[in-house]
Amino acid sequence: MINLVRATPKALVIGSVHHDRSLAVPRLPRRGETVLSGGARDGLGGKGANQAVAIARMGVSCALLGAVGDDASAAFVRDQLVAHGVSVAQVGVVPGRHTGRATVVVEATGENLIVVEPGPVDRIDRATVDANLRDHAAPPTVVVVQGEVPPRVLAWAADSAGAAGTRFVLNLAPVVPVAPETLRHADPLVVNEHEAGDLLELLDGGPTRVVDVDDAIRAARQLVAAGARSVVVTLGAGGAVLADGPTARHLAAFPATVADTTGAGDCFTGTLAAALANGHSLAEATRWGLAAASLAVGRPGAASAYPTREQAADVLRREAAPR
Repeated sequence: MINLVRATPKALVIGSVHHDRSLAVPRLPRRGETVLSGGARDGLGGKGANQAVAIARMGVSCALLGAVGDDASAAFVRDQLVAHGVSVAQVGVVPGRHTGRATVVVEATGENLIVVEPGPVDRIDRATVDANLRDHAAPPTVVVVQGEVPPRVLAWAADSAGAAGTRFVLNLAPVVPVAPETLRHADPLVVNEHEAGDLLELLDGGPTRVVDVDDAIRAARQLVAAGARSVVVTLGAGGAVLADGPTARHLAAFPATVADTTGAGDCFTGTLAAALANGHSLAEATRWGLAAASLAVGRPGAASAYPTREQAADVLRREAAPR
C-alpha cells in the first residue's frame, strides 16, 4: 500500500513514471539484428510522467499520482518532475522495487521503438485514488489515466472521477481490456490509429484497420457508439479525428520538422487535458494538443522537448493568421 499526501491541483494524472534510456541509431534494427548506437541519453519517461509534464508546461497546476522504487532512478525522475513544475507529493516510494525503466531506440527519421518495464505502478491502490477524487474536498477539474496502469486502476479512477464530478480523460495506450462502465466515463477516450483498431477488435471481436482519415472517422463513431462520451483518434502527421456525440470531424496537423517522435502522443494528450481544464471545448483542446505536439517532435527526447503554453499559442496564432 502507498500512503500518499492529498493535494488540490487543477489536473491529476494517475500513471507511470520511468527512467528512460534513449539510444540514437541510423535505422531501427530488423529482427535478430544488432545495430550500433551513436549515443545514449537518460531522461524522464512513462506516459503518466510525460502527460503530467505536458500539463504543467501549459501553466496548469498538476499532480502525479504514481509510484517509484527505492533505487537511484527514483531520485532522478522525481527531480525531473519537480523541475518541470509537477507536484510529486503523491509519487510513493515502494521499498524493494526498482523504478520503471524504458529503452527507447530512435532512428534518424525520428521514428522509434520502445520497450518498457513498468516498475511499481501496480501498487497504486483504491483508497489513494478515492482520496484524491471522490473523497477530496476540492477535487481536480480533470483526471488523466493511461493503459500503462493496471485495468483495475482505470476502473477505480473512472468511478471516483464520476462521483467527484471530475472530467475523465482515458488515454488507452497501450490498449488493455476495460470494463464498459470505465469506457462510459471517458470524455474523451484518446487513442492513436493503431490503438483505435486494436480496441475495436477487442470490443467487437473482428479485425479492424485504421489507416486513413475516413477509417478514423468510422472508428471514432464506433467507439462513441460503444459507450465513450467522446473520442479523439490521433493520426500523427495526419492530424486527429474527434467525435463528440454522433458527429465526427477531422482536424489537420500543424507543419512540423520531425527529429524524434518519442512521447509526442503524451504531449498531445497532456496538452489536450490542460486545455479542457482551462475550459476549452474538445475541438479547441484538440487543436492545442496538435500545436504542442508539432513542436515536441522537432526536438530530441520526450518530456524535455515539450513546449510551453506561449510556444503552443504562437503556433495557433501563426496558423490562424491570414495568408
